[in-house]
Amino acid sequence: MTKFKVGDKVHVIDSGKTYTTYVAMFEKMGFNNTERNQFFPAGLIATVFAVAEHEDNGLTLLGLQAANGTQCLISSDGVIGVGTTLTPEDKFDVLREFCDEILGSEEIEDKVIFKYLLRKSC
Repeated sequence: MTKFKVGDKVHVIDSGKTYTTYVAMFEKMGFNNTERNQFFPAGLIATVFAVAEHEDNGLTLLGLQAANGTQCLISSDGVIGVGTTLTPEDKFDVLREFCDEILGSEEIEDKVIFKYLLRKSC
């Protein structure tokens, strides 16, 4: 069972764990839009409004709502609870995703840059 419950605040650490289309789960969990929802970027803090188990693989899925009302369906391993200390790997993932968004198609291949930024952000 998941460690998250309705009302918890969570910090998105891996937006790649998002389901933008999953009509059956959107309906089951009470999403406002049952056709398509967006992903939340790493670093965003949101509130859990629903918790359910994936129909096929047993993963715990969370319905998240941002402060502006947008909603997202994400696997529980794509978030951590607010107040939880980020591991160095989590910080690295957040920094990498941020830099990828800023740089667009020009990806930084050298992880040394990220490791440097991570050390400086601690």
